[in-house]
Amino acid sequence: MRLTFNGITKKYKAKCALNGFSAVLSEGIHALLGPNGAGKSTLMNILAGLITPTDGNIELDGEDTAVMDRRFRDILGFLPQEPGFYPSFTGAELMRYFAVLKGQKRPQERIDELLEFVNLTADRNRKYGEYSGGMKRRLGIAVALLNEPKILILDEPTAGLDPKERIRLRNILSRIGRNKIILMATHIVSDVETIADSVILLKSGEVIQSGSVSEVCKSISGKVWNKATDLAEAESYVLSHSNAVMIKHESSAILRIVSKKGSEKPFPDAISAEPTLEDVYMYYFDENSPSGDGL
Repeated sequence: MRLTFNGITKKYKAKCALNGFSAVLSEGIHALLGPNGAGKSTLMNILAGLITPTDGNIELDGEDTAVMDRRFRDILGFLPQEPGFYPSFTGAELMRYFAVLKGQKRPQERIDELLEFVNLTADRNRKYGEYSGGMKRRLGIAVALLNEPKILILDEPTAGLDPKERIRLRNILSRIGRNKIILMATHIVSDVETIADSVILLKSGEVIQSGSVSEVCKSISGKVWNKATDLAEAESYVLSHSNAVMIKHESSAILRIVSKKGSEKPFPDAISAEPTLEDVYMYYFDENSPSGDGL
């Protein structure tokens, strides 16, 4: 299964939300990383058929999804950032409601299976308005999976969740990502670093880097540095440099610096470090530097 984006462009009067977005996705988890306003939600709404692109098209195994129409929607699952579910409905009632809308032939069997899968069986008769943020996200995924979709769209699924719920949600995605195309938009790097099969960095509507996590990290190889220092110096440095983070070690600290100058050490005693996806995000999306790329 191949989902191909061909030069997707979306313009709103003078603003270009997406500019020639192209990518080819196969089964697995694909993380769409970028700051707010990068065009992530616009792309997902286009894929879901909620808005039409100004230019370009999307193909599934060579067939235009706009021409497929209902056939494409039947294999699509979508969890928007704010689902807008009725707060007075119980979890089970919401599942039955959407099962009817999606034309499920044996809805109860599928509902029971999915509520068990997302660990909400014991809370199925609680009202949605009483659910925690994590429970709401898990129910949203269950709703999105009702029609056994081949393509799953997730818009900021872990936003606002505590660490325990984020881990639980990552585990759920890992389990369902083996035989589906999952496109997950987020700006929380730690949520995708260990589960994503590929990463697409989106900035101002354009792809600036893409590939596996290791490939994307290699794009800034030689540009990440560690420097051992004391807490006072570290605190002073990070306050004036947006391309650095401080890692505390009791009374000392490590400055981790992402530098655009590459092999030129930011300090004589700095030591080269292996880049992480968080470093990549800092490098490409540091909006406080003139180039947006750190030092």
